[in-house]
Amino acid sequence: MKKTLKFALTAVLLAAAPLASAKDVDCVKVSDAVKAAVIADSNNVLEIVATQVASNESCACEIVKAAIVASDADRKTVALIVDTAILEAPDQLRIIAQCAIAIAPDAIAKIQAVVEKYDKAGGEGHSEKGGLSKEGIAVVDTPNPLDTPGDSGDPVGPPRGESPLMPPGLPPVFAPVPIPPCITTL
Repeated sequence: MKKTLKFALTAVLLAAAPLASAKDVDCVKVSDAVKAAVIADSNNVLEIVATQVASNESCACEIVKAAIVASDADRKTVALIVDTAILEAPDQLRIIAQCAIAIAPDAIAKIQAVVEKYDKAGGEGHSEKGGLSKEGIAVVDTPNPLDTPGDSGDPVGPPRGESPLMPPGLPPVFAPVPIPPCITTL
């Protein structure tokens, strides 16, 4: 009876294994299919990426890499491939961008521009706290209180009387330099 129960449970587990693995997609096969499709019709690379990423979101990285390599994409096309993939799988935004940068590092500026457009953490929200203003950052030119005479770029420093280290009519005040005693051998 125990052996029969063991065999029955084993049979059930083996029968359920293909159903569980049906959800797991082999990304290598998807990548190979994308490469073949892009090589066959390189004019429709964006449509191929869109359909494959929509049906296999977990393989978005491999799909993007295969599309870039197979189409021998220039910077602009890499950005379009990344844009298309992010539209189809917005949850995979970071991994899509990282994979594209790994394959096409010369297109990093274009890829980052696409990512900034969709990035939720980019700070360009509807709140008042988000992002920089369109005018940019206001730069206030204030002196550094840690500057000492001569740090301002000119060798002389500020004129006498304008610095607490050089009061008018007195020589400059500097910290004493300790001089170690001489040690002589007899």
